[in-house]
Amino acid sequence: MKIKIEQVDFWKEIQKVFSIVPTRTTLPILSNIRLDAEKDSLSIAATDLDVSICTKMPAQAEDPGSITVPARKFAEVLRELPSCLLSLESDGDRVWLLSDRGRYGLIGMPAEDFPRLPSRGEGTSFQPEGEILSDIIDKTIFAVSTDESRPALTGVFFKGNGEQIDIVATDGHRLARVSRNMSIPLSPFEAIVPPKALSHLTRLISGGEQLHKVIVGETYITFDLGETQLYSRLIEGPYPDIERVIPKSNEKRMVVDNESFSSAIRRVSALSDSDTHQVCFSIRKGSVRLSASSQEMGGEATEEVDVQYDNEDLDIGYNANYVLEILKRMRSEKVVFELDTPISAGIIRPIEQPEGEDYLCLIMPLRLND
Repeated sequence: MKIKIEQVDFWKEIQKVFSIVPTRTTLPILSNIRLDAEKDSLSIAATDLDVSICTKMPAQAEDPGSITVPARKFAEVLRELPSCLLSLESDGDRVWLLSDRGRYGLIGMPAEDFPRLPSRGEGTSFQPEGEILSDIIDKTIFAVSTDESRPALTGVFFKGNGEQIDIVATDGHRLARVSRNMSIPLSPFEAIVPPKALSHLTRLISGGEQLHKVIVGETYITFDLGETQLYSRLIEGPYPDIERVIPKSNEKRMVVDNESFSSAIRRVSALSDSDTHQVCFSIRKGSVRLSASSQEMGGEATEEVDVQYDNEDLDIGYNANYVLEILKRMRSEKVVFELDTPISAGIIRPIEQPEGEDYLCLIMPLRLND
């Protein structure tokens, strides 16, 4: 293999695939990226067997061929090279990067040993705007569970039906759901997508990639970004029926200023218990008193915040970190807490929402100490 390629362009494409390469693996080939040189293009691929990516870029191949190279060392060298025309060559299992003043060699592995990537296949497809989907992922992915004993909860749930798509994540302590109207009706589908794939998708979109299409198959989901294809194995379900756990009659509404309320929680929670991060909300008409204490450090804090509330008194405890993670994703100046009892789930919603979108988060309270 021998190919001419610009360092700047090559480095840009390598970055697209690099984070898919696993940091630890029992299969050495997965630590490599695959390079396939054709007459006028170079394809670059990486996989961890669950998530795979392939991107294609223009290049001048004097001698087409394929090989895999150690991803981290190859990227480390390429990143430090100056902007110039490079020659990428292979001779047996040796791969060379040649610049006008340097020569850098690595031992590669045969391309035939690299796992076969998924194909796009057939399935339900839809065409969301990349920026909108990226925003929805950010609003939900933080609530994904890390408990491998409940594998369905370790992914983000996509459900399409008619003119609406629901995207949900939960770990049993908090839940985030976005319902979004679609301009083109969808065929019914359900999919549980690993968060690694979605995090990589948002990284690609924020880097300027255009999302053309999403294709949901029986075992894989494909994100078509033109010259870049991102594939992910789906997590087996079923996903819990979340409508059963979302309260429908929480009538105690507390409206807060998002920025000032978040700041107050951060201050008070600095002296909360390091395990539970519990902050007590003592809610009264027109105000809420936030309080926290920590036996291990002997610290305590209280702060009163003005709110809009006109209902009976309520004392309720929450994990401050969970509340702050939710408020951070509420793109709204005002946020409403819909509450019921000290031991029942609460709902948090932004007052202002994009047209055609319904975003809510559920949070379970902590039992207050007597």
